[in-house]
Amino acid sequence: MKKSTLALLGMLVIDVLILAGTAWFVMTIRSGAALTVPPAEAISTVTTIGGGAIGIVTGILLVAFFVHRKRGD
Repeated sequence: MKKSTLALLGMLVIDVLILAGTAWFVMTIRSGAALTVPPAEAISTVTTIGGGAIGIVTGILLVAFFVHRKRGD
């Protein structure tokens, strides 16, 4: 498998894992299993951090994809 394809596949897998983790944590906050003082603020913080993590991972691995594609890998 080409390195550029691996970069895209890795990006997809990592993004899905971060999204699943964020969704799970939001569901535990909403259900009351995770005790937080203001649940709305906790959900906002979790989704902001999850979205930022997805953005960083996607940005880095898209750069890796284009670099590998340019080199012919």
